Amino acid sequence: MGEEMSVNNYNNNPLNDSSNNDHSSSDPNIYFRNLSLAFFVAHPMEFLTKHKRLREECLKHGNLEGHYIEGILEFFVEKDKNKGFFHLRQAAIGGYRDGWYLSGLLMLALERFYKGEKYLDKLQWKTNLSVSDHCKARVLKTLSTICGIMNAGYYTAMVNLECLTKCDQKNSSNHICDECYYYKQLKEFVLFAMNQYN
Repeated sequence: MGEEMSVNNYNNNPLNDSSNNDHSSSDPNIYFRNLSLAFFVAHPMEFLTKHKRLREECLKHGNLEGHYIEGILEFFVEKDKNKGFFHLRQAAIGGYRDGWYLSGLLMLALERFYKGEKYLDKLQWKTNLSVSDHCKARVLKTLSTICGIMNAGYYTAMVNLECLTKCDQKNSSNHICDECYYYKQLKEFVLFAMNQYN
């Protein structure tokens, strides 16, 4: 599998044209909107603690990775769900796939199942599961750098979604269907978050 789909390749913004990296004559609007923040996606706490001015400029100019990172920081570090969702939505609306994935996952975790499914469906997982799998791997890798992401409500949501899932093979690791995909995504996230908590 190529570098473009690697778990370590956080620069998955299809709107970012890497052939135009000469920003020497760009105005700040274009520069900060298109600046790759791949390093900070992998290390979001660095963005929070050491690069406040860069963070402010990227958000001010609509950088999708900046909104994604800010969403993670607000939701999991600052514990402000509204601000977190605002920034994650900005990233998702702009086409940042990991933003769609994490928004969907968090909606499921907060028992907003219908909205969560809508966000995850934007990844077209029914026709190409690998996109969703790569988003999941990158999101979990990013979240692994943040302590204490577990919330007791996530486990409750997983149990409730399991009861609503009409698939006999929902606990099989080899099987994914329209009925159990959402449950399996939430279950993996909850188990991951529980391990992060300990």
